[in-house]
Amino acid sequence: MNSNIILPGFEDALVTKMEEVEERLCVYVEMPVTAHKCPVCATFTYKIHDYRIQKIKHLKLFERHTLIFYKRRRYACPCGKKFAEKNPFVKRYQRTIPT
Repeated sequence: MNSNIILPGFEDALVTKMEEVEERLCVYVEMPVTAHKCPVCATFTYKIHDYRIQKIKHLKLFERHTLIFYKRRRYACPCGKKFAEKNPFVKRYQRTIPT
């Protein structure tokens, strides 16, 4: 889906879907595929292991509570380590957007 709205902090992300569910605005985002460096052996990999959905609470948009559903990609390194991609909007274990 092409969208002309830019959410603050989500300039690099791809908005795939927006919908209103029970007076909440749900926004589905994902990052583009890029090579990531393994935290153990420092080699770059494109091999995707799996995807996980991370639910993130965001500030109100258009006077509605907003939830971001981030399709987080996990990579697999040839050394056997599996790790999550780097993203600019949430840190590890974080569930809300910092203000």
